[in-house]
Amino acid sequence: MAHSTALPVLIVGAGPTGMTAALDLAYYGIPSILFDQDNKLSDGSRAIAYHHSALAVWEKLGAAAPMLAKGIAWNTRHTYFGEKELYTQVFTLGNPQLLPRFLNLQQFYLEAYLLEQVKANPLISLHWERRVVDFAQNGEGVRLLVETPEGRKTYQGAYVLACDGAHSTMRKLLQLDFPGSTFEDLFLIVDIKADLGSNHEPRFYFNHPKHSGPSVLIHPQPDGIWRIDWQMGSVVDIEAESSPEKMDARIRALIGEIPYEIVWLSHYRFHQRLLAQMQHGRVFFAGDSAHLVAPFGARGLNSAVQDVENLDWKLALVLEGKADPILLESYQQERWAAQQENQDVTITTMKFMAANTRLRRLKRRVVLWLSQFWKHSHKWVDSGKMVTPNVYRQSPLNLPDSEPAAAWSAAPPLGTRVDDMVLEWTTGGKTQPLPLRQLLGRGFVLLCFVEDAAAARMVTRQMAQLDFPVPVQCIPVVSRTSASLPNDSLIDLQGRLAKALDGKPGTCYLIRPDGHTVGRARRTEPDVWPGLVMRVCEG
Repeated sequence: MAHSTALPVLIVGAGPTGMTAALDLAYYGIPSILFDQDNKLSDGSRAIAYHHSALAVWEKLGAAAPMLAKGIAWNTRHTYFGEKELYTQVFTLGNPQLLPRFLNLQQFYLEAYLLEQVKANPLISLHWERRVVDFAQNGEGVRLLVETPEGRKTYQGAYVLACDGAHSTMRKLLQLDFPGSTFEDLFLIVDIKADLGSNHEPRFYFNHPKHSGPSVLIHPQPDGIWRIDWQMGSVVDIEAESSPEKMDARIRALIGEIPYEIVWLSHYRFHQRLLAQMQHGRVFFAGDSAHLVAPFGARGLNSAVQDVENLDWKLALVLEGKADPILLESYQQERWAAQQENQDVTITTMKFMAANTRLRRLKRRVVLWLSQFWKHSHKWVDSGKMVTPNVYRQSPLNLPDSEPAAAWSAAPPLGTRVDDMVLEWTTGGKTQPLPLRQLLGRGFVLLCFVEDAAAARMVTRQMAQLDFPVPVQCIPVVSRTSASLPNDSLIDLQGRLAKALDGKPGTCYLIRPDGHTVGRARRTEPDVWPGLVMRVCEG
């Protein structure tokens, strides 16, 4: 298992996925070389809605503060039929220390904030105007032949992360099929600068009376910018529909005589594609190079960040010689299943939004008509199921339960990402509120639920004497305050963490560096945990 970190990881594509990957590897002390064919940031708003799990990753990497300061946070989403509101989705926060459930921010701002961190990091070497033209790999590493302004150069690395988007050069060099389909319906998208009021919450319309197509989506953005997305159907002259006269009439139909300025205009069809294999030897595909989904539910860039978060801690352990390379194979098993779930969810949405058979169109009409009078039917109205972190239920890393399944009937399945919440944290003789995300998502964590301070001290003492194969932070979780608590303890006064994990006294949970549960036990002797951690690292 001895691996040298002398060779960097080579990352192809310096968009949000590639820059996040480079920063995350640097967080673990792994150097990388980042290549991009271009030399500028994205134009247009493109991806705009970021889930709090992605924000937590960028927070860890030092890039979230300007995002949160600039972006528009929202926790409410409205769905309409015509101009009648059918229902409102509210994502409760409950504490200002929690990250917003979603943040809207133009992609070029996101890239600028990530780029600032990339340029400041000594472990990342960024190279613009570099086009990969050839590739080779063997048991020792990888080689990229790269076209540069000064001519062709060869770069050696330990692994390659292909983060080079929907038209991936790496995918073409490996001659990989990109199976899937393209929906026939065209969508017209525009960013306008206008004063549309202070209700900065997304609005989704089915059958808006001022639009002949099936749906309209309106999203707020910073700088007084609003995105409007019209579903145009499959038979449409998009050039004619994009003319200044047509666009003015279409925008005026929605906002009336309010002054506006168009700042970006585009159109597209949705693609649903997924590589059969996201790992090919020492090459790993992440983000749009590996999968494409319709944007409803914000499953594109958010799931790309989950790809990166899943892979980088494994690469770091392998390159440091602390884990067997077979651990890397779990990336394919976990993230392919996650991306297949994303495909299934978005395809279901598109079948409702762009019903292309008589039976589907009939079902859509009935459901929307019924939803005006019968709230129970709202569950059949599909305007996009919003993204959440996938659950790695079938992960090969999940440790088998030593107790019968009934012992965990009230607990979430293994592979679940632990929800963020604010608890009391005791360290250095002081107790203060702390978001759980700032303890998880960095390295391995062992949460130990105990009854009182005496049990917390005993667990801390026992765990300190153990020899773990990788760094593991052992954290007692107690349900009441006490002046005699040991350092680095959590106080779960309201029992929210205990309820979320069914953490009865004596229960322990092993949490992976990406915040997903991987092992659990009731009243297990402390000295078993080093062996269990080793089993995870051995893949």
